[in-house]
Parts: sequence; C-alpha cells; structure tokens
Amino acid sequence: MKKLLSLPIAASLLAASAVGCSTSGEQGGSAPKAGDKVTLSILSWENESKMKPVVDGFQQKYPNITFDFQYAPPVKDYVEKLKTLLLTNAGPDLFVMALENRDLIDGGYVLELTNEPFMKGIADNNKRAYAKDDKVYALSQSSWVGGIFYNKDLFAKAGIAGEPKTWQELIDTAAKLKAAGITPMLNNTQDAAVNMVTSLFASQTLTQNANFDKEVLDGKKKYADGWTEPIKIWYEGMVKPGYITSDMVGLNGDQIISEFSAGKTAMILGGPWNNGAIDKQNPNLKYSMMAVPGLKAGSEYYFGAPGIAYAVNSKTKNKDAALKFLDYLASPDGLKAYNDGTGQIITAKGYEHKVHPSLEIAYKGLLNNRTYIPMAEWRKHTEALRNQYIISLQDLLLNKITPEQAAQSLDKKFKEMEGK
Repeated sequence: MKKLLSLPIAASLLAASAVGCSTSGEQGGSAPKAGDKVTLSILSWENESKMKPVVDGFQQKYPNITFDFQYAPPVKDYVEKLKTLLLTNAGPDLFVMALENRDLIDGGYVLELTNEPFMKGIADNNKRAYAKDDKVYALSQSSWVGGIFYNKDLFAKAGIAGEPKTWQELIDTAAKLKAAGITPMLNNTQDAAVNMVTSLFASQTLTQNANFDKEVLDGKKKYADGWTEPIKIWYEGMVKPGYITSDMVGLNGDQIISEFSAGKTAMILGGPWNNGAIDKQNPNLKYSMMAVPGLKAGSEYYFGAPGIAYAVNSKTKNKDAALKFLDYLASPDGLKAYNDGTGQIITAKGYEHKVHPSLEIAYKGLLNNRTYIPMAEWRKHTEALRNQYIISLQDLLLNKITPEQAAQSLDKKFKEMEGK
C-alpha cells in the first residue's frame, strides 16, 4: 500500500486538479513499442517558454514523441498539484522533484535511476540530494546560487563605493540609499529559497555547528536554538528601520523583477532564473550579485543548492520514452538547451558554459561551498517546514509575532507533523 503523503489536501482540490493533467497511462493498456507514436505527459515548474529549447531539441531527435506539457508555479502550488495528481492516479509520466517534495521517494511514486547510463555524468552532490539509501531517484543536472542583486548606478548615486562586507555595512548601505530617495530593497516574502535570514543562519549557526539539523532530528536540539538569533538580527537590522516593510508581503516575484529592471529599487534577492527577465526588460541595466554579509567580514553566505530534478512516475506506461527524455536532458545537446532556456548553472559533465556576468563572483561562492538553503537539510517534513518558515517571517513583518515566536513556530510545526 502506498504511503500517504503528508500534505493535507481538500477534496475539492483533488477533484479540480485530477482533470488538469493527462495521466501516465497506468490504468490499463500496455507499454508502446519502439517507434510507436507516444505522448509524454509532463508537469514542470519551469514554464513552457523556458523548456521550449529542450522540448524542441528532443523532438528533433525523437519525432514520434510529443508532449502534453503542464505547468504549475513553484513551490507550494506545484507541490500540491503534483501530490493531488499522484494520489488520484492521474500523475504525469515526468515531473519535477525538488528539495521540498522528496517524500515522493518514500511513497514509491518515483522510478529508481541509479544505474541508468545518463546518471554517470551527474555531480555527486546532485545525486545525494535526490537519493535515499544510496539509490538515486531523479536527474538534477544543475545547481544554483542566489544572493542580493544590486543596481550599480543607484549605489553610485547614493555615494556607495563598493559592496558591503558586513551586516552593519549592509544596514548602512540601506540607510544611504533611503536618504538619497531610493528604495533600498524589495523582498519577496513568499520565497524561502532566497531569504536573508537563511544566510544569517548559515553564518551564525552552521559555522558553529555543521550538524545542527541532524541534532534537531535526533532530538538533541530545537530549531529555535539555531534560528532565533538570525531572525532577530534580520528583524533589528532590516525590518525595524523600515528597509523591509509589511507592504512587501503582497508582492510577487514578477512585480519585484519589474521594479528592479526599471531602476525603482536598488536591491532585490534572486537567482540565475531572474537574469533573463531582467536583461529583457532592461538590457542596459548595470547590476551584479553579492552575498548576504554576516556580522563579521568573510562570513558571508549565498543562497544555493542542487537544482530541481526531473523524475519518472513509477507507474508510467511510457517508461522507455520517459527515460529517453532524461537521457537527452543529460546529453551535451540537452544540457545546452536547458541552460539556454532556464539560465541554470550546469554542473553535469558534458557542457561548458560561461555564467552570466552578474553571477561571476557568486559562482565562485558556489564552488567554494558558501551556499545554503534550509530545505536541503530539512529532510523530514520539508514542505511543511518551508511553508511555516515563510508564514512566520510574514507574520513578523505584520507585527503579529516576535522573532522568538517565529523561530519557535518551526518546532511547533515539526511536532505537529510528527503527531505529537
């Protein structure tokens, strides 16, 4: 019997989503023969425009295979839709596995890929991210690094000579920008992956105890032990002075990118997936990325982790075609197409590319392991904790709770998910 997934799903959502994606053909019928016309269903959180180079390249090689391409935005909407489809036996042949939905492995919904030939060129870190008991279940051919994008001209206008190297210097930078009549920063409060508290946690807690997350799972620590101080530092430095404000809770990522591209804010938090939109909206914008500085110089951290992965439904009747798609994704042509469409940083063997100019320093941070996001280490109840993390920081912005309560809410959510 399948293990039920942890996220509660309303009956209405089940009914609505079940018709939203064609099934993988698991009910009745037989697997198509080689050369037969096949329609692969895929649910991605990279939209059809970003995946077009991959789809077009694959279909040139396999003209008998077409796609039923479905999209849902990350993270919460995608995770909920995919789980709903799988629970109603309407799952697609191929889907995205992210750090937030690795519980699909536990439920038996994912085909094992460990010994597939195309896995040989995948970086070990990426394999480990989507593995259980030394068996790999998804293909992740990229990694990402994120940080603070900043507008060089607006910095110069405010008399800021260089990048801040300490947390206090970042606060001072925001103050100078505000004094010059420039919005210092827009913060996407809906995104747990690009969040300053995350980097402060890495510099304040992980540098002192690299095993913190494991000790929480072992019952030796509580999340509040490591998260209270970083949240307080962020709140005192960015929220109380008014550099990050409650009205940002309603902003989405597209709005923030538009404001940054138009030169209406000096800093935003983001990653390589934003470069394409920024460059399209303002090709002349002079901008770069810096890390979130720690309290001391040299303790800065970027956001980052192995990229999302593509997985095969364990019930698919189109296994051969689905594996061909993953094989193409891992090939030199597929890696180039994926990079061209998504802008993600390829870490798999077989493709050499230059990172975007704004990411050159950040890329070195990725190679030097100066990246962190909590979802990579929250191996248990990942999505529930991610969602609670965001809600708590939003509530803090809205003056509903204190920094201490925001950190404690992670322990309460974990306890709730454990049924204790």
